[in-house]
Amino acid sequence: MHIQYPDNRRSVVKISHNADYFYRMGHESARDGEMHQAISHIDKALQTDPDYAAAWHEKGNCLDEIGRCEEAVSCFNKALELDPYNAETWFNKGIVLKKMGKGDEASSCINHGIDLALGR
Repeated sequence: MHIQYPDNRRSVVKISHNADYFYRMGHESARDGEMHQAISHIDKALQTDPDYAAAWHEKGNCLDEIGRCEEAVSCFNKALELDPYNAETWFNKGIVLKKMGKGDEASSCINHGIDLALGR
């Protein structure tokens, strides 16, 4: 079930309790520096609700932390497919692309994220 926001740009997907639980566990593990455990929890959330954009975003962050940049970009791409107006995801994707030596694409993503955050 999708709920449209008034600006017609963002939607929310109703997330199951199980997916939300595993996402929160993953987020806490990541905060504690346990990236592999975080990814395991987040994968469980995504098995339950594969359209959980925030989980794809968090998985991308975790993969970036352990140096798996190409996989991180793939996760950010999936998150953006589901929620193309998430400024933070655009920005984080750009940071990872910069690490990968893809400066032009990185700048484009970062600038797009900044524009979205500023409401432009």
